[in-house]
Amino acid sequence: MSNLGIGIFAIVAAWPLVSCQNPAAASPAAEAEAPAAGAAASRLEHRWDLTQIYPSDEAWQTALDELSARKDAIAAYKGRLGESADVLKKTLDALHDLGQRIGKLGAYAGMRSDEDTRLSGPQGMKQALQTVAADVTAAVAWVDPEILAIPPERLEALVDGVPGLQQYRRYLERLAKRRPHVLVPESERILGMAQLVQGEGAFIGNILRNAEMPWRTVELTDGNDLRVDVQGYSLGRAFRNRADRVKTYEAFYETLRQFKESLAATLSATVKEHVFGARVRNYASCLDASLAANEVDTAVYRMLVKEVNAALPTLHRYLRLRGRLLGIDHLRYHDMYPPMVEAIEAAYDWDDSKDLVLSALGTLGDEYVRRLRKALENRWVDIYPREGKRSGAYVNGSAYGVHPYMLLNHQDDYHSMSTLAHEGGHLMHSWYSQEIQPYSTSDYSIFVAEVASTVNEVLLFRAMLEQAKDDDERLILLGNYLEVFRLTVFRQTMFAEFELAIHEAAERGQPLTSDVLDAMYVDLLRRYHGHGAGIVEIDELYGVEWAFVPHFHYDFYVYQYATSYVAAVALGERIHAGEAGAAQRHIAFLGSGSSKPPVELLADAGVDMTSPEPIRAAIRAMDEVIDQIETILKTRRD
Repeated sequence: MSNLGIGIFAIVAAWPLVSCQNPAAASPAAEAEAPAAGAAASRLEHRWDLTQIYPSDEAWQTALDELSARKDAIAAYKGRLGESADVLKKTLDALHDLGQRIGKLGAYAGMRSDEDTRLSGPQGMKQALQTVAADVTAAVAWVDPEILAIPPERLEALVDGVPGLQQYRRYLERLAKRRPHVLVPESERILGMAQLVQGEGAFIGNILRNAEMPWRTVELTDGNDLRVDVQGYSLGRAFRNRADRVKTYEAFYETLRQFKESLAATLSATVKEHVFGARVRNYASCLDASLAANEVDTAVYRMLVKEVNAALPTLHRYLRLRGRLLGIDHLRYHDMYPPMVEAIEAAYDWDDSKDLVLSALGTLGDEYVRRLRKALENRWVDIYPREGKRSGAYVNGSAYGVHPYMLLNHQDDYHSMSTLAHEGGHLMHSWYSQEIQPYSTSDYSIFVAEVASTVNEVLLFRAMLEQAKDDDERLILLGNYLEVFRLTVFRQTMFAEFELAIHEAAERGQPLTSDVLDAMYVDLLRRYHGHGAGIVEIDELYGVEWAFVPHFHYDFYVYQYATSYVAAVALGERIHAGEAGAAQRHIAFLGSGSSKPPVELLADAGVDMTSPEPIRAAIRAMDEVIDQIETILKTRRD
């Protein structure tokens, strides 16, 4: 969410925002172009129906023209917001109507583009909307400062004066928290216009990595060639053949090192943008500015880093187990991604995956299952890969008043089934919140965005573990659980620690040169992976990995993967165990939107994220899974 705040500002800044799959499932390997799935991909019942948003591109254009015309109408209320409750209500109605329209326009244009990324028309639609959205942001920039100029007691009386204003109470509450950080109207207008030049560091970095860097090609042991770009690296790092992994790593990181000065400049530009935003709005730090947008105390962030560092012995225990299962005595960084045990080879076509996921989620109640089945069978989902379609998976819930949509690239395998469960959680979270909440509180914080999806993954994991036919299947499932845990809790927290370090360095005035970034990153890699204790050897070359991770441009985003996962493990285990009221509290959480601060919503669901206990409980769960694997291995040895 943008530091510009809430309401229309956040909506405009995030209009194409989607809820993506977890960082383990959404590793760069998942971003590789998926092969076409044949005739199934072209069947209409396997593709989403965007006409439920707009009947045609022409209708979309008409709606965009209407939006542009409406943006100036709100100016009629300027200077009058404290005049009466009726004027305040009309202003907030108009403001949120603009946001709702932008959400629908963005959902349609974004998904039209993702249907076939080769087409220029949808790309043009996205660009046209971005321009109009920036104009809208500038046109309404006076609203928040003028509301804050109303004395609090007068504002409270206005809200109490008209029933229709009650739906905006949370908007006003969140706005009040920003009171020290809202500028005069003219300054807000200029900052609104500045959106046109924001995000350039991330944009240029992505162009470099994905389009212009001359990635190397290596010859594999089987005689085939591998172009080690981002997708090739993601494929090669998971090869079972260690020599091929070494070739992949060396080629990839040497190319990154060749361009690390340019990539450092893009990251430095992003961090400077964050420093500017925090200082111009009078926040104590970039961390304060970013977390304030989600109403999260910085103590939660720092506690996560502290607790995960304290839990590094569990990560190191896992890494020793990884070496044992791979048959490698001396682990190195290029041994982190091949699966510890062979993947599940069974085929899970769409119907099988759908039925197994719905069955696993039965503990959430018949109504939840009925709703999810409706979404999966009524063209809310684009299921199969095809040429030109965007890779990966996400849910787009921006079309309030319609319904959420899901993009998949189903490959008829276990990973695809797990992704369906994960994205199904996002879809249901958005659907419940939009159905129960008014538009003003129908969104939900990124801080809780991964909870519903990961709860579904936990329930699927438990169901599949109970159905496993033998120890081989159990080992595969348990090993996958550990790997997701490593990537989502430990790796994302390491990323969060690095992100905090580079922002604090910039705030001190320290230049973020490539050598500085390398040194900071390799120190973290070595500490997390037990380099000094001989657990995993980390070569100096791998300090440039920071240049490969786009999330460092996302303004303190990644820590929320870890916090969401920790909260979801706690909730999912309780639901699976049949704890009284656990499923009902979870359903209530799904429908809560942003009706309370996110930490309070999780507390209502049964998890206190201001306490270290959920993190410690999740680490204990990881240790228990390691115990189960070691028991199986001991049984086999005996």
